[in-house]
Amino acid sequence: MSAVSATIAPRTRRRSKSSLAIVERAFRGSLEEQYGHIVWLSRVMRRMGANTGLLLKGDAVMFGRCRQERVALSLGDLRIDDISHYETTLQHLLQDGVPVYAWQADCERLQLMPENLMKQIRLVQDDDMPGLIQQYDCVWYW
Repeated sequence: MSAVSATIAPRTRRRSKSSLAIVERAFRGSLEEQYGHIVWLSRVMRRMGANTGLLLKGDAVMFGRCRQERVALSLGDLRIDDISHYETTLQHLLQDGVPVYAWQADCERLQLMPENLMKQIRLVQDDDMPGLIQQYDCVWYW
């Protein structure tokens, strides 16, 4: 064994920081940036071993509705059947162990009753927010 290799310590895997993604903007047309990719990114990060969570706020709480219709887009002879379906995307996220939360005040504002949300989505009230944030090292607001 050389002197150089004897001084190199074995690599240890460092725990990644946990993160909470707060998504407030929902799909509002194709000309501005959409935030559905943050839902996808949360799943990718979880699959890479990161502790991550997702909080839906504003109109984005509608992503958590159950029994969403699938939407297709037709432009002349072109038909696109693969438009984002947030219910399926959130189901995959939940199956991968990512907790998903919805801001209760926004659900009430949009008349989205708890029975209309996917069962695994947890409602968050104003008083719950500090405790939720403290569970994570980083918070991203989209």
